[in-house]
Amino acid sequence: MTGITAVEVQKAAAELARMRGSLASWLKYRTLNDRVLAGTARVRKPLAYAQRVVSQRDMAVEQDLASKLSALLAALMPGQTLPVADLSVNPAGAVQLAQIALAGPSMLSSPSPTGGFLSAGGHPWLWPVLIVGGLLLVTTTAIRSAADVAKDQEEKACIEAGACTDYGFWLKAGGLAALAWFAWEKLGVKQILEKKGRS
Repeated sequence: MTGITAVEVQKAAAELARMRGSLASWLKYRTLNDRVLAGTARVRKPLAYAQRVVSQRDMAVEQDLASKLSALLAALMPGQTLPVADLSVNPAGAVQLAQIALAGPSMLSSPSPTGGFLSAGGHPWLWPVLIVGGLLLVTTTAIRSAADVAKDQEEKACIEAGACTDYGFWLKAGGLAALAWFAWEKLGVKQILEKKGRS
């Protein structure tokens, strides 16, 4: 077995951190939508409508995420009992597996090179070393993509239900307003229009 370099571990740690960021974003909207379903979240639309919108989530997207998380965690935590990934048996499986993937200390703490194989034994700070192998690195990337798809689905449902604000829309609107003001005041559009109005 060839030695594992610090650069490889850092690359794996960075990919793991991106995966964890995507999972955290998905969990944020998933948790808020669960509160909408339970009737405990403040919504700007009628509650029945909001609950109907949120309840239409595509469980195939969540099942894909749960299956990928289960495969990664089983490889990183051999011998550990993990929640069932089959959502028809355990509807909260994806959430539970994501919480396990997010638990533990920061994955970016000073990785060091090693020449041998280390058993993760459930210690998340060793995960980047184990993820250096191509298959696990591909799996973390696939999980990040699946989590991003699931997050987009939950975020859109949250906005449609009236439990979230579409900040992207308001940022774009603010940017356009700032650009229009700049053109009006600083680029002379105001003066050009005033001259045309006088002629």
